[in-house]
Amino acid sequence: MHLTELLKRAKLTEPIRREISVDSKVLSETDGTVEFVASDETLDCYQEIVRVNGWRFTHFAKNAPFVDSHDYSSITKLLGQVMSWRLEGGQLIETVRYSREPGTLADWAFRMVRDKFLKAVSVGFVPVRMASKWDATPGDFVQAISELKLDAPTAAKLRVVYLEQEQIELSQCVIGANPNALAKAYKAGCLTEQDLDQFSAMIANAKTVPSAHAPAGAVEANRRAKLAFMAAIQTHL
Repeated sequence: MHLTELLKRAKLTEPIRREISVDSKVLSETDGTVEFVASDETLDCYQEIVRVNGWRFTHFAKNAPFVDSHDYSSITKLLGQVMSWRLEGGQLIETVRYSREPGTLADWAFRMVRDKFLKAVSVGFVPVRMASKWDATPGDFVQAISELKLDAPTAAKLRVVYLEQEQIELSQCVIGANPNALAKAYKAGCLTEQDLDQFSAMIANAKTVPSAHAPAGAVEANRRAKLAFMAAIQTHL
């Protein structure tokens, strides 16, 4: 089923996103493979829980994209691919392979994960079946609370339980997501001066102005982007 149809059936304009902060496990630095816990059954900041046994991968399995900041509008946003996934111990665990091409956002992101400056991933999904405290017949909601074995305070906060959901993508929120992490990575040597130059060029290209089409304009646009990036980092050093 196409994503548009999934969204239409769920009465959504875009997938739901849920972020989880975990300690990643680098499986191979050579291959750029990392294992993440993509989701679990803890109560999130929206007072919702996503059932682990409800994950479906029919749409996801066709490509299994690993992208930057839930942006899969262009191949330039692709960091790599989710190579495998499994349900284990109340968690959705996924193995990601980063593109290790030097000088790319994907390689930069991998190094920040490897050196523990980035720890969170966010899963994008479309709900297929859910239960809420406002249902006219809350049988599924009550049953979900019982199956989850929630304590009274947590059960009182719970608003929605996603019982079945299709994963669309897995994201790492890289650019601008955590200035403090960027600052620490630069200070520790995870990011180099060359990385800053390349990253600044990426920002400048994303915010193209007419003068940047000329060589002199492009140099000035890169310079301004780098100054802005360094200024943001300095406030967190």
